[in-house]
Amino acid sequence: MNRYTVVAYRGEQRWTLRAVGVPGAVVHAVLLDDAEAAIRALLAQLTGEGAESFAIDLAPIPGPGGFD
Repeated sequence: MNRYTVVAYRGEQRWTLRAVGVPGAVVHAVLLDDAEAAIRALLAQLTGEGAESFAIDLAPIPGPGGFD
């Protein structure tokens, strides 16, 4: 099973998610709760793997206002 590290940066109105080491694997989510589904769908499309066939390590990094 492949494992991807995903870094989530908090902006003013949304999260930007980047999968480390996967070119083009950048997606946005309004809520951190929606982040995993969004990045899973993109990674599945980019890699050809099934969306549930890999593990994700999500590493959120707060923005200037923290995690709010």
